[in-house]
Amino acid sequence: MKQSRSEFWSGEEYDAQYGNYYSDEISFFQDLMLHRNILSLLDVCCGTGLATIPLSKKLSHAVGIDFSRSMVDFAKSKSSNISNVTFYEKDAVSFDLKSVFDLIIMTGNAFQAFLSDTDLPSMLENVKKHMHGNSFFVFDCRLPCPKYFEKTHNYEYWSSYTSYSGENVDVYGLDSRHPTLSNTMLHRVRREYENGMQYQSYIELKYRSIDEIGDRLEQHGLQLVERYADWKKTTLTESSTSFVGVVRPL
Repeated sequence: MKQSRSEFWSGEEYDAQYGNYYSDEISFFQDLMLHRNILSLLDVCCGTGLATIPLSKKLSHAVGIDFSRSMVDFAKSKSSNISNVTFYEKDAVSFDLKSVFDLIIMTGNAFQAFLSDTDLPSMLENVKKHMHGNSFFVFDCRLPCPKYFEKTHNYEYWSSYTSYSGENVDVYGLDSRHPTLSNTMLHRVRREYENGMQYQSYIELKYRSIDEIGDRLEQHGLQLVERYADWKKTTLTESSTSFVGVVRPL
């Protein structure tokens, strides 16, 4: 089963909503780049390049891929005057850039978008194919814990942001268990604009334990070498609800 594209319909809206959320991720990667002599970057599920573009300033070249044409088009427009960054519309389960990178990243909990037991291995196989012996793969995801499996019976207010056109947008969500997939939540999203317009979408998120993730990685010649509770490198504990993994080839 493939992830719905409905939540990723607009690069402009995505950028407006999430544009200020990536400072911790960028700091994490800049520190890694500084200490590991990283010169090339591949951003898988890059969205509008919120991490790719700022990180490219310290690299020889950076590439971002995303399955949403709108995301890629907006990332291209944002980076039109930057010569060392390139964006492609490609699916993480089937891409082949015929190149390897020092650092491969996957942010925004995109790891959870690979819902099936065929898509996740395909993505990991592709990541491994684009690594050399000293490459890093770094990703984040939420962990299976009670708060992430809570259901709601009505749309509840989540957040607000200012749209690309300058309108206030209120975001509401309705959470339920996925009807056919285990450990998977279905989040229905409704955006309400000042002009009365509404946009409805949904997104599915798969939750896997760290042990399962580690096993999956090893099946594809990868190993977890560092693990944190967040991008600030908070120590991971049994009560942690999120996870950042640093991965190297076996």
